[in-house]
Amino acid sequence: MITLTKDMYVPALSWRLGEYQALFRLTDDVKDRIVPFLTIPKIEFDFDTGEMKKTIQDHVSPFPKRFKEKWGERPAWIGVHRGIENMLMNDGQDIYTYLFQNLRSLREKAMPTIHLDLPPTLVNSIRSIIKTDGNGLAVTISIEDLMKSETSNKIHKLIKVLGVKFDEVDLVINLGSPNFLPYDIFAKLLNQMFVNLDNLNAYRNFLLIGTSYPETFQNVAKGSDQIPRHEWLFYCTLHDQILAKVRLPNFGDFTIVHPNFQAVDMRMTKPAGKLVYTTPEVWEVRKGGPFLENTNQMHEHCESIVRSDKFKGGNYSFGDDYIEKCAARVDGPGNQSIWKQVAINHHITHVLENLSKLFDVPYTPGLRSLFH
Repeated sequence: MITLTKDMYVPALSWRLGEYQALFRLTDDVKDRIVPFLTIPKIEFDFDTGEMKKTIQDHVSPFPKRFKEKWGERPAWIGVHRGIENMLMNDGQDIYTYLFQNLRSLREKAMPTIHLDLPPTLVNSIRSIIKTDGNGLAVTISIEDLMKSETSNKIHKLIKVLGVKFDEVDLVINLGSPNFLPYDIFAKLLNQMFVNLDNLNAYRNFLLIGTSYPETFQNVAKGSDQIPRHEWLFYCTLHDQILAKVRLPNFGDFTIVHPNFQAVDMRMTKPAGKLVYTTPEVWEVRKGGPFLENTNQMHEHCESIVRSDKFKGGNYSFGDDYIEKCAARVDGPGNQSIWKQVAINHHITHVLENLSKLFDVPYTPGLRSLFH
């Protein structure tokens, strides 16, 4: 369906409000250079009632229409969190069948994402989906899978059962949040693992997704702090050290959300107000006290970023425009979902600039259309 160029980027996102609004508000030139790796997340728990907030029907059914509204006709990979993948919709359909049946009716360009241990019933559903749509699929393996000698055979068997060719399959290595240090040693290790993957060059796309974004900000200093972007710095090392006979994967990350993120009991915790701003090598963090006790702190966080030599200017992205206006107190202070949206929107735009410089590809990010 799509073959990525080396400077294209794969942001891995769970389908939540802040995440899909960040995608929606990207400029068209940025949207054209990314293919998002989307996951339907688990259902959130209602700590007040002691029950799940929604049924699986209510949780999943808005996705197809909302996907069309927020992402349009551009391609994306779509997967389902393992915690809900075996659940059934009201009519007895599995989630994948329901999603792609409805996406198909909306003429959307979507590709299913599966893992190696997908239940047999879902394998049958995926086979039917890719046969009907003809868009291929993504197969995701973990770093633990990558270390096992039998993984290539498992992938090949799965591809055969699904009835697809290698050039219809995107192989995705999900590193999760490993220790990337030291970069050169980890790069050598992955290089050798790539060598051991059979037919690596035959896959339609080859992706590497990982993060060093912290799961908690408890150890991030109040005020100004920096968090190294190890996944990006490591990828630069991998790019420089990649063996001649090994295929360099496309870069992907989890933007500014840890893959293990889940809602917390707001009665027991008081999340800090914070602004996360991506720069070439680090995340600049401005962290204050409990957000809900002083939402106006976000004006000060934005002022600090705007005054720094790291700020890209309000014309760089929707996120930067919002930061600039919040610093000037003509917008904001917003809510936590908006600040996630702002940070992700800026991050995606910035990563494309990173990739353009790494691969020496011309690119000038900036707002070229009215915000939606």
